[in-house]
Amino acid sequence: MPDDATATGADVAVEAAETRLTASAVRELLAALGGSIGDEDELVVLLQRAVEIANDAIEGADSIGVTIDLAGQTYTAVHTDSRTLRVDIEQYDAGDGPCLHAARTGETVVVDAETSAERWPRFAAAAKDEGIKSFLAAPLFTPDQRLGSFNLYGRASAAFDRVDADVMEILTTTVSRAIGDFSRFKSAKAVADALQRALETRAPIEQAKGMLMAIHRIDADTAFHMLRKQSQTTNTRLRDVAAEIVETYSAPPTAV
Repeated sequence: MPDDATATGADVAVEAAETRLTASAVRELLAALGGSIGDEDELVVLLQRAVEIANDAIEGADSIGVTIDLAGQTYTAVHTDSRTLRVDIEQYDAGDGPCLHAARTGETVVVDAETSAERWPRFAAAAKDEGIKSFLAAPLFTPDQRLGSFNLYGRASAAFDRVDADVMEILTTTVSRAIGDFSRFKSAKAVADALQRALETRAPIEQAKGMLMAIHRIDADTAFHMLRKQSQTTNTRLRDVAAEIVETYSAPPTAV
């Protein structure tokens, strides 16, 4: 049983994490989860929003990404900076690295890239080339399967602390729930394939969001909620709703 000092320290850490990851940000992410995740397009949008929230909440994170590691497929689903993709790819090609260790063991990994060369040489070399000095990988998992990891990249040494790990736990719990909801009654391969397809066809969704934002003078989240509501109301896939909006607003005006 923890002593009073240990318990107090844990309480302080949790309180600090909740302060950094503001209540409004948590509510926003949970609202985005509202109801079931209808399809892989909605899940990809949620993942992107989660990395944006983490980017705002964690000061030491210069870049953020999400690794999917399912059914023999490993890839970066979303990211905030394409320069860090090489750091990911070197780990995937080597079959090892801090993000894969987190994904496959369920353990959060916090490493100094400069001192990790002996254990993960390809990761360390790529991180050095890209100016990454600190790395935190938090696992994504459900009770039934391991899904991947949520990754932070810092350009300063010792960029991440215990409170950052606690913030990540709040986020990864929410994101894991979303992936778990989407993957219910699907095989791991079906989930990995569906997400990959969504990543390849997400351009119309981003275009439609941009058009709705400009036309209605709303923010990105409100635009996405409009898309999602129409998708659910009409029982139409999100990407098809988006494509229809893009086609409608891109069409030349009818001659009088």
